[in-house]
Amino acid sequence: MSGSSPSRRPPTPTGSRGVLVTAAGPTMSGLLHELALPTFRRYGGRWGYEVRAVELPDDGNAADGAARRAKWAKIAVLRQALAEFPLALWLDADVLLTRDDEDIAQHLHPEHFQALALEQVPFEHRVNPNTGVWLMRSCPEAFGFLDAVEEAGPQPGPWADQGAVLAALGWNRGDEDHHWARPGAGSRFLDGTSWLPPGWNQPFLDGRTSETCYNSPAESYATRPRVPFPHALHFMGMTAQARADQMRRVAAMLPAFSEQQAGAIAGPESRGRTAPE
Repeated sequence: MSGSSPSRRPPTPTGSRGVLVTAAGPTMSGLLHELALPTFRRYGGRWGYEVRAVELPDDGNAADGAARRAKWAKIAVLRQALAEFPLALWLDADVLLTRDDEDIAQHLHPEHFQALALEQVPFEHRVNPNTGVWLMRSCPEAFGFLDAVEEAGPQPGPWADQGAVLAALGWNRGDEDHHWARPGAGSRFLDGTSWLPPGWNQPFLDGRTSETCYNSPAESYATRPRVPFPHALHFMGMTAQARADQMRRVAAMLPAFSEQQAGAIAGPESRGRTAPE
């Protein structure tokens, strides 16, 4: 989309303070509707966010073409959401909201246009924003940033959208595998970016093995910071089967699901457990 598209119009009144948006294609659609969306709707109902899920034609695996196109689609989805609502919260389809006792918007500085969490990976000597949880305020700066992301274009590898966000922020992206990624010279957009607490995009760390991970090795997850009671648990970098198994196990323990639903998801052996960190 170009910078002169109709999406630059001011948000129209909706009665909601914001919208929670997500998207999935055939690979992730089942898990999104079965597991993630119930947690999104519970959270949205508590804090006044509408919830919208966009169906994508495909979403692929790892860094194949379909997966890259699906990741890039979040830019257009966010742009449209910001044309209608004062706040837009993007959540990846492999995220579960485990708590609803805090409004994420309190972490967006009054003068900033977006908030992201930093991903810290000591094993790969990198720290970088992660776009799996992405809050934006509808304003000229937000649309200008999305313009800059689109100008950078989809990046190689599994960071199609995230790499472009780093480029627009003026981040040092490290080597070709993003090892040693760190703050760089910065851009004018960096000053308008707030940083979410790590619990708002906590990687799921339990049971990682070389067979269940792609992109980053299992060892890179073992050393990542762990938040005891995260708000958003992100099942990133997992094979499709491992992600499905772990998301079902965790979802069955969450208050967004009734006892009957929880039993249908993961069986009676999961009831009464505490959700993993």
